[in-house]
Amino acid sequence: MSNGWDPGATDKPRPPSNVTVVSPFVPGVLDVRWDDPSILGGNTVYTVVGVNVYRSDVSDRGPYFRLNKAPVGGTFYRDRTELVLVDREPINWANSWVFKGNKPNELMWKLRTQHPISKMEDAAPYQQVTAANAPTDVEVFINGTQVPVEAVFGPSGEVTLVNIPQFNVVTETYDPSLAAALTATDVVEVSYYTKTNHVRSGLGSKIFYRVTTVATDATTLSGYVESDLEQCEPANNVQVERMDYIWREAVRRNHWILQQGGERVKIFIRKTSGEPCDCTIDPQLRDYSQQPSNRCEVCYGTGYVGGYEGPFDTIIAPDDAERRVTQSERGRHVEHTYEVFMGPSPVVTQRDFIVKQTNERYSIGPSRRPTNRGNLLQQHFNIRYLDEGDIKYKVPIDGVDTLTWPETRYGFRPYPFLSVDGEGYTPPSTAPDAPPYPEGPDAQIPMETDKAGWDKSKEQRGRTPVWENQNE
Repeated sequence: MSNGWDPGATDKPRPPSNVTVVSPFVPGVLDVRWDDPSILGGNTVYTVVGVNVYRSDVSDRGPYFRLNKAPVGGTFYRDRTELVLVDREPINWANSWVFKGNKPNELMWKLRTQHPISKMEDAAPYQQVTAANAPTDVEVFINGTQVPVEAVFGPSGEVTLVNIPQFNVVTETYDPSLAAALTATDVVEVSYYTKTNHVRSGLGSKIFYRVTTVATDATTLSGYVESDLEQCEPANNVQVERMDYIWREAVRRNHWILQQGGERVKIFIRKTSGEPCDCTIDPQLRDYSQQPSNRCEVCYGTGYVGGYEGPFDTIIAPDDAERRVTQSERGRHVEHTYEVFMGPSPVVTQRDFIVKQTNERYSIGPSRRPTNRGNLLQQHFNIRYLDEGDIKYKVPIDGVDTLTWPETRYGFRPYPFLSVDGEGYTPPSTAPDAPPYPEGPDAQIPMETDKAGWDKSKEQRGRTPVWENQNE
């Protein structure tokens, strides 16, 4: 502790500086590095025990989940796909069986494990982890005796047992199948490997990290206190160098242009991982076809429960394209496609979609991202109007019912601005309470301006901070 000051209940330690993500040139493996947070001036009043590493597979805005179980005491963390051995998992007779020899026209015995199954040979370090697809990838035991396996389908953890007599080369006779005579009193166990942490690679995956400082605090239930996630700068492996003040100012000026004439919209980012949706009857058919139901109102055609992350509030370039109604074999529909640009956050990719204030929804096409030494500066992409019959119109926009009318809501700031002394961040005057690196969606709706001290019977209200500043 330093002399003269103790941290209060609302104080938090500062996050580590110089967080970088480096590839060790191995697919599916990323190294996260940072400077020792205990040497920062603002952390001298704390007893720093380590850091927590958070990762998002969606965007720089999250959602984030913690990777480490205990605070990391060093300045390095290797994020890689890991496999763990599930040894002798018991199979429950009531709810762990798909078929108990009662499949129509086939006496099939098929069980389902609690976790997806991965190939055993992938347990070696730095191997590409794939789903199990061979009988040798699992071991099944009935009453302690290992039995042969006919087929394995790893993504859903389904294991089909051999239920016909097998030829014994020693006795030159056929041994009866133990699976064919299973009862509720028999003990069935399965050993297999499963993934505990999957690091996506390829197909333009978006992986972002945030690192928080963890210190001891006897006043909290856990005994620890850590930095606010919204105060931690996101980092990814695309960045080669840190963004300097010149390009930070370029981003700020581009954002100013959008503030003056841009269109405030909400962005939904398509999920690429999460809890699988059971909108298709056969999980094997879905895995082979890679196409969930496009009419499912649980995953909205993405294959994962929830479908999309968001909404993220942002500003894009204004509409500047013709609209026309065309006739096709499916009827009439509106064609409206044009190119827009926006700031560096949130990071979007193809198949995300935009919701305008009129509830018109537009699909995002291939994106172009101008960068400076890996630092994302802008995003350019085409958007296409979606007819109201599209499943994306079923995606709800939650969280907007708690906002106060007619208070003005400000959009997201893409980057913070260093203060004069270089310590901390000074937000712009248009958003005085905004955190430097917001995490999570901004559930906002267009709100009319409300100037304090003005006669409400004569006040003219707009819907943007720009209008408010020009007419106050």
